[in-house]
Amino acid sequence: MKVKNVRFIERDYYKNLMVTNSEFITDSQIEKILDTADNYWLDLTFKCFDNGSMIVIDNHTELQVPLHDLKGAAYDFYVKQRIRMIRENLEAKILQSA
Repeated sequence: MKVKNVRFIERDYYKNLMVTNSEFITDSQIEKILDTADNYWLDLTFKCFDNGSMIVIDNHTELQVPLHDLKGAAYDFYVKQRIRMIRENLEAKILQSA
């Protein structure tokens, strides 16, 4: 079974969001905002299997995270990964039938 690991770092997610949506904020200002925003940032690995299943691992604790515990940016990332997997699966099926 093929496995694709995708890493999600919450701090990087928010940094990228600020960079792409704010043309007037400098990198140093973004860093200051993020440094004061939170002391704990999620660091997750999404293990995506070719059968459509997915496992989420917390890289701080090495424990599996139930999908229903995902919130905010981590849940958004999960949904986008799930959509990507479905799209890739459908494209592969279309190519097989062509």
